[in-house]
Amino acid sequence: MLETNPYIDDPEQERRLAYDFEEIGPDQFHVAPVPSGLLRLYGGMALSQSLAAAQRTAPPDKIAHSLHAYFLQPGLIDRPLEFSVTRESDGRSFSNRTIRMTQDGAPILNMMASFKAPEPAARHGFTMPDAPEPEGLTSLAELVARYGDRMPARHRPFWRRRQQVDWRPIGMFPFDEREVRPPTRNFWFRFHGTIDGPLHVQQRLLAYASDLHIFHTALGPLGIGWANDFLQSSSLDHAIWFHDEFRVDEWMLYALDSPAASDAMALGRGNIFRRDGTLIATVSQQGLARMLEEKREGKL
Repeated sequence: MLETNPYIDDPEQERRLAYDFEEIGPDQFHVAPVPSGLLRLYGGMALSQSLAAAQRTAPPDKIAHSLHAYFLQPGLIDRPLEFSVTRESDGRSFSNRTIRMTQDGAPILNMMASFKAPEPAARHGFTMPDAPEPEGLTSLAELVARYGDRMPARHRPFWRRRQQVDWRPIGMFPFDEREVRPPTRNFWFRFHGTIDGPLHVQQRLLAYASDLHIFHTALGPLGIGWANDFLQSSSLDHAIWFHDEFRVDEWMLYALDSPAASDAMALGRGNIFRRDGTLIATVSQQGLARMLEEKREGKL
């Protein structure tokens, strides 16, 4: 049953539908469900759509420089979403928005996003770690295909569907290996196709991609594979700071680490670099990492 869920096999069409906002009131928006084949709404999509809703209300001369979000409960993939934006402040340099994402009146995600008018200033940034060129690395899609039916059924709808992003892991990509691994991982990634939109479009798509792999990095030191059928996991919160311009259809490096895990929660961090070595964004996410006594079956 899990393999037959309908989904759109065209990333461009999926993006177009995901951001097809209908204004239903002042700073109130509605988005129809996007067929995805998933068991629940992908957290990166919730982040991306919430940022997009805030961008619709921000002054045109200001660009998002940070967002902080809390995931409240899983979203359903067959029900529309509603977004309510509150204009907290509009100053000379900064504008601040609060975004509430709901589904049938139930809260899904709360976010605060801050926007700033660009200005010239001194700068610095971390140095990008050494990494092999992405063209010589095996794509994650191919690694998933090789793993085959060893992947638990509840994970297959997400990982076997046509992905928006071409991920190229550097080094081993663990599925359900249960040996302790270092709290670091690196990925090259870029969106499929050509994304010609302005910076605010690039930002919301980077938010979409930033949700994947960051929490999984925190499982390595615990000796837990993300595909372990005894693992109950969920994103709890997510933050992004944008530092520079970029295009998501060009190769970027996601350098990930995990500073801590405790109380059945694990923290992941990531720095995203343009291929020329410029740091373009910093990301953090904490997630639930609870090991159950019985195997998970069926729905999440």
